Amino acid sequence: MLTRKDGTLITPENLTDEDVALSDWSIFDRLDSEERIARYLKGTVQDIKEGECDAGFLFDALADATKARAINQLARETGLDRKIFYEIESESNIPAINHEVIVKVVESFAVPVPV
Repeated sequence: MLTRKDGTLITPENLTDEDVALSDWSIFDRLDSEERIARYLKGTVQDIKEGECDAGFLFDALADATKARAINQLARETGLDRKIFYEIESESNIPAINHEVIVKVVESFAVPVPV
């Protein structure tokens, strides 16, 4: 059962363009653990076997998994929210990231940062 943010039920009769509009979404929102990364890759291989997509899709999935692992590791090492690293990776919100966050990220690579 689908509902709008205000709690009203979405039915075929009252469906609007806003109801079906795509929102900002990233695979990295879902790849937040080793288990989810493994299931994602396993699903990709299964889709290739079933002819749902070509083998090139596997390279995209491997790139996603690699980035997700790096983001998850950096989040653990710095204590920062994973979303910050998505913003850095996508360059979507760089000006909003403050100096302390940048210093923590760079220091996680064991690079001395002048303050």
